[in-house]
Amino acid sequence: MTLAAPALPDSSARVAVIPVLGPDAGRRELVCPQGLSVAEIVAFALPELADVQRRRLRVWLVDGRGELLLADPDLWPRIRPRAGVRVMIRIVPGNDTLRNVLLIAVAVAATAIGQVWVGPALATATGSALFGQIAGAVAAAGLAVAGSMLVNALIPPKVAAGQTQQSEKPLFQISSWQNSLTLDGVVPSVLGKVRIAPVFAAPSYSEIVGDDQYVRALFTFGYGRVQLSELKIKDTPLSAFDEVETEIREGLASDDPVTLYPSQVIEDGLGAELRRDRERDDAGTITGTGPVTPVARFTAGDCTEANVILHFPGGLIHYDGGGTARTASVEIRIRQRPAAGGDWEEVETITFSAKKREGFFRQYRWTLPERGRYEIEMARITDEAIDANTSDRVVWLALQSFRPEYPLNFGPPLSLVAVRVKATYQLNSSLESFNAVAERLIPDWDHETQSWVTRATRNPASHFRHVLQGPENTWAEPDSAIDLQALTDWHDFCRIKGLKYDRDRNFEASTFDALAEIAAAGRASPRYDGTRWSVVVDRPSELVIAHVNSRNSRDFAWRRSYIEPPDAFRVRFLDETADYQQRERIVRWPGHAGDITVTEELELPGKTDPDEIWIEARRRQYEAIHRPDIFTAVQDGAVRTATRGDLVKASYEVLKRTFAALRVTAVRGQTISLDGWVEMEAGGAYAVRFMKQVGSGDAATFQSVLRTVRTDAGTRDSLTLSGAGDMPEAGVIVQFGEAGAESLDLVIAGVQAGEQMSNVLTMLAAAPIIDTLTDAEVPPAWNGRAGGDAAASVAVPAVPVVSSIETHFTGATADGLTVLLVPGTGGATPATYTLRHRISGGVTWSEASVPAGGAIVVTGYADGDTVEIQRRATSKEGYVSAWSATVSADVAAEPVVPPLPITTGTVTGGVEEAAFGLSTPNDPSIAKIALSYSAYEDGASSVAIVTFEAAANSNYTRTEAVPSGAWFFFARTLTADDVVSPVFALGGATVD
Repeated sequence: MTLAAPALPDSSARVAVIPVLGPDAGRRELVCPQGLSVAEIVAFALPELADVQRRRLRVWLVDGRGELLLADPDLWPRIRPRAGVRVMIRIVPGNDTLRNVLLIAVAVAATAIGQVWVGPALATATGSALFGQIAGAVAAAGLAVAGSMLVNALIPPKVAAGQTQQSEKPLFQISSWQNSLTLDGVVPSVLGKVRIAPVFAAPSYSEIVGDDQYVRALFTFGYGRVQLSELKIKDTPLSAFDEVETEIREGLASDDPVTLYPSQVIEDGLGAELRRDRERDDAGTITGTGPVTPVARFTAGDCTEANVILHFPGGLIHYDGGGTARTASVEIRIRQRPAAGGDWEEVETITFSAKKREGFFRQYRWTLPERGRYEIEMARITDEAIDANTSDRVVWLALQSFRPEYPLNFGPPLSLVAVRVKATYQLNSSLESFNAVAERLIPDWDHETQSWVTRATRNPASHFRHVLQGPENTWAEPDSAIDLQALTDWHDFCRIKGLKYDRDRNFEASTFDALAEIAAAGRASPRYDGTRWSVVVDRPSELVIAHVNSRNSRDFAWRRSYIEPPDAFRVRFLDETADYQQRERIVRWPGHAGDITVTEELELPGKTDPDEIWIEARRRQYEAIHRPDIFTAVQDGAVRTATRGDLVKASYEVLKRTFAALRVTAVRGQTISLDGWVEMEAGGAYAVRFMKQVGSGDAATFQSVLRTVRTDAGTRDSLTLSGAGDMPEAGVIVQFGEAGAESLDLVIAGVQAGEQMSNVLTMLAAAPIIDTLTDAEVPPAWNGRAGGDAAASVAVPAVPVVSSIETHFTGATADGLTVLLVPGTGGATPATYTLRHRISGGVTWSEASVPAGGAIVVTGYADGDTVEIQRRATSKEGYVSAWSATVSADVAAEPVVPPLPITTGTVTGGVEEAAFGLSTPNDPSIAKIALSYSAYEDGASSVAIVTFEAAANSNYTRTEAVPSGAWFFFARTLTADDVVSPVFALGGATVD
């Protein structure tokens, strides 16, 4: 039986077709009407599927209570999902048809889209709990669809025998700015700003004008558009050479062809001497004229012209018996024939005459009979000179072949520099050391105009986009395939943090490898969700995407690598402050103050700023220190919310004894019942965390909610939440623990597909302290000398220690703080102390410095202000320590004294009200009285009734509305500044 797809009514619902497994994927959305059976929904979603293939389907029903697998297709016609249920359909592949897997989520009726999944759950394969509030979440989170490239990312295809990935060339391949000619090599791609020795776009060749030799060369800096400056040959500016001509093409489609290198020239360097030796006997006596001894070479194929260059290394001159210089002559014969053979054809017999003692050049160029490859023969006709008074040596220096076509045949515009330079004592005949500073002009985000503009940029975010859309990418991505909003946000992050990427990418690498390297320069990694490219930025986040715990995951594991850190990192880089010469910076391990004997090399490709080298190397060190652990867990199910880079709250009992992940079985007022037990100790503070849906429909999201718990010592299976706030629903998982430590902050570092639609999550500590420490780094002064940082680091003083902080008074007015600092342990002796300060929560710091040993006074504050302070020390050599962590201090004119409490008081219960009688003591600071009630005699979880104005030494009677129940009542006095007195217990009363 084949089921026909039903017609859709106007009030239809969505069907989500998800192109990858996980919320980091795009999706297509379909719709289906309410009231259909599962069989009809399958026919609607897959109308072309044959009956035999329907037996290979797996169908799940997913709602707020979890998921149910409908394994028997015979039951599908009898099951009609209710409104709010998601129907998930997947084809189970056979043989190698996994590349055609399709996973579809069908939303029945008007269900919500965009939720994050919480609640009682198995977990998805990608990092979020699956059960709980799941209606509509499938469409927003993303599942897998057909698409061989995306599926292969999860299950890589087999690699053909012998097929291996070509490794990247070494990072630092420049040696004395040597230009190279790489036949069939990679066309360079300049990103950022860097000095480059460009590759030859065509072979250089010689040109003879009179007695002088010129060299013509054509270089390419790679794909355009490239802006060039500071052109040099080796270390000498190009302008310092005689008779230099250049043509520069930035690499625009509108560029004119270069005229200094207009056609194809293939130069074959020979260096063959043309001789006609006389005949000699065994004693060396000349006995006659010797035979002609020609030298033959072949031109390049398909050429139209040939040119021979002759060199007279000792000049051409004869001296008579009186020592007078005379003209000397040499006759040279040129013949040609097709390369395939045949009779020789004389081209020309040329007599070269000169009276020159210095070496010089001559050339002869002619048009060939027709295009092709020819054998060229050169022969000296003039006999060898018989005396030492004649210098007439002739060397066939080069054979050049000319083709009329333009030297380049490459589609995308290239950045070119054509050079014609005279060969002199300044420059040898080969031009192999030409270099320039290159800057790539690409679309760059302008934060002021909020638009992308084409200009020189060093921002990794702009380079990331360019790799996806630039001419280097054969399959350039459209804007719709890039999360431009994420890139602009990342661009601002890189701009603010001073993160740059500058590199001549003249080596083979995949698009993803290029993206990964560029992203790493901006503290990020690339992410492809099946429809759009984006990045995951390693930075602190307060947005909790999901909870991961022992109830929604399994096979939790935790491992730590115990390492002995080196004394320092060594980072090799091209130093932009030293004209991009190769340098090495030594970055001392935090806390190491002795000699540096053990180092490890760290690669930071694309970094040329020595200060940025220091900061990013230090960040790697902080990461090793504060992220020593790797956590893994397996989540089951077909959907997930959290993906790589997301912040999750984790709770596993093996990590901490007080951790517990339990399911809520019932909710009564402020009390929740659990399906397990928790233990609390008297005097402890505890809290629970759970996920709560916010909004509905397409606007529905989930947020992590934290509530404090009333401490009831002992082992309990119910908890009473304190204060007001959201309550968890029945079925939701709560994570219980000590207040402030009920969960562990982790970041998902990777998601790997597992068996049975499970995923293995790899997680690392969120560790926001890494960014705090990195932002506080101040690189030592850099001079580029070998070993400079090692000595500099020894001269760095330790962070100073706070000895005391007191309120500063001007007259009787508290207006700031007096801070006394003492030297920290280790490092150089401090010469000065610097304190930066600001109002708590402020943005701009103010600084004050004093000689070491003096007190630092900061003013400009008022009584009651909280001041944030950071400190550092500077040695007499000018080296500074890192900034300390932020500490806070209050400006206080005098200690805060609470008012005296109520002296006497009574309470009487009535019908939905209570009557109070109160007397205040003789304390002039009393300005108010606050009344409250609680279900507990100790006042825990008290509820405010009213706060009213009062005065010292007065009596008050009041009647206030109170809900029915048996309550305990309390009163407090308050000052005008809301300083509260100790509580006064009025006693218990029953309100009807």
